[in-house]
Amino acid sequence: MKKVILIYSVLLLFLTSCGYKEGVVQKAEKSYLKFVGNWQNALVQIDDTTQFKLESSVVSNNETGTIEEKSPEDKLYQLSPGKHTIKIYKDGILVVNRILLLENQAIMEVFVP
Repeated sequence: MKKVILIYSVLLLFLTSCGYKEGVVQKAEKSYLKFVGNWQNALVQIDDTTQFKLESSVVSNNETGTIEEKSPEDKLYQLSPGKHTIKIYKDGILVVNRILLLENQAIMEVFVP
């Protein structure tokens, strides 16, 4: 009788120790801007941040040893999803003034005239 109780208690302990974990993996909330068009000499202001210039950058690949130039059309600028105001200036003149609604995990292209 004691053996049966011992076996049942060990079996009960074994079954209750096993658990099932359930969860959801959610990607981080972020969206991206990509500037296309005539980006030379363009200054960009996103919301109320400071202006920055769209310019090409030099990128080196350590695996192949090559150096390549990356244009702003190949760059993605990360922002939080939601409403953002984009202003683009050329030679001190405002050429683009848009309000964008960015979705999560999306890339929005902004054309620079």
